[in-house]
Amino acid sequence: MNTEELKKEINEKINQLNDNEVLLSLKNLLNMSDSNLANFLKLANEKLHSEHFSETEDFTGYIKEWVKNM
Repeated sequence: MNTEELKKEINEKINQLNDNEVLLSLKNLLNMSDSNLANFLKLANEKLHSEHFSETEDFTGYIKEWVKNM
């Protein structure tokens, strides 16, 4: 995806927001320097990524049913 497409997609998402608190947070975020913004987004992305992959599903029930049906 090129830069112009990304900008358009981001603008569309922002235009759909109606929550004043979220909009103020975005404003504050966008007022950061580029390097601070990049660091913040990198850390936020790493946190989301680690939370997503640190979750483990419990397959115990599924395995018990599968063994019972064998």
